[in-house]
Amino acid sequence: MPPRQQAVQPTPFSVTAPLPVAPPSVVPQPMAPKQLTFRNAVLVLPRHNEATLSASSPDKLTSLNTGQRDAAGNIVRDSEDNPIMIPVREGINVFKGQVLGHFDDSELRSTLKINQAELEVAKAEREKNIEVIHAAQRLRSAHADLLMMTEGNKRLAGTYAAIEVRRAGLAVEEAEANLELQKYNIEELKTRAVTVQESRLEQTAVQIEQRQLTAPISGTVVEVNAAEGEWLGVGAPVLKIVQLDTLWVRVQVNAKEYNHSDFADKQAVIQVAFANGRVETFQGAVVFCDPIVKAGSYTFDVNIEVQNRKVGNFWLLHPGLDGVDIVIPL
Repeated sequence: MPPRQQAVQPTPFSVTAPLPVAPPSVVPQPMAPKQLTFRNAVLVLPRHNEATLSASSPDKLTSLNTGQRDAAGNIVRDSEDNPIMIPVREGINVFKGQVLGHFDDSELRSTLKINQAELEVAKAEREKNIEVIHAAQRLRSAHADLLMMTEGNKRLAGTYAAIEVRRAGLAVEEAEANLELQKYNIEELKTRAVTVQESRLEQTAVQIEQRQLTAPISGTVVEVNAAEGEWLGVGAPVLKIVQLDTLWVRVQVNAKEYNHSDFADKQAVIQVAFANGRVETFQGAVVFCDPIVKAGSYTFDVNIEVQNRKVGNFWLLHPGLDGVDIVIPL
């Protein structure tokens, strides 16, 4: 018999699981800030930044000049301390409250002098007290009569009857009451007279002031529509002033994407393209959101106020300038 062969044991087979691999670390990326961008907007002039001075009554424009001012608004004076007067023309800068011209007020100034004289007379009359003096004299006389009777009866009883003494005492009381009444009447009536004259004087002064052309805002004169010596009708424009230190950009916002509250107290960055490829950046702020949403377009207006600045004597920004880009962080 052939020899028995020894059984071969199979080699055990093992599967080794791969070692777990750590996933790559994920670094969170910062989200870009949300912002709203408008391009090619147009600068506009707010209504409160322009003013037209007109004739308030049919009258002659007697002067159209003003005291020269320095950059701080102070009146420039000559060596004799007189203000230097210059003609009002396009391009000059003026300050709020500055008088720029006058209409004919010669008749009113004559009336003013009369009012002043009448006021002085009324004040002098108030100081007079003839009626009070007379009332005081009557009081002194009544006192003297009463004293005479009283002293007479002390020296010799019965010199004056009791009824006479009583009448003398009543006369004193009546004279005292009359004196107080006269004082009150004189003071009341003459004070009213002074008040009336003061009111007339003030009224005339106001009418003279209304004949002046006074700048209601600080700014630059951009139009002069009349000349000295010219007769003008009511409402005829004389000159126009604009204030360019602040301007507005008005943009339309989609009401389906943004709420009015999104723009509350928001700042803005404004970029403006100038000639020769020059670009300047300005700061601005949202000053108004129109509460009315426009039908059809479903948008509302947002006004952004831009702070202007000067290069030399000239403002960089001007109404009507386009190519304005606005970024509002939300």
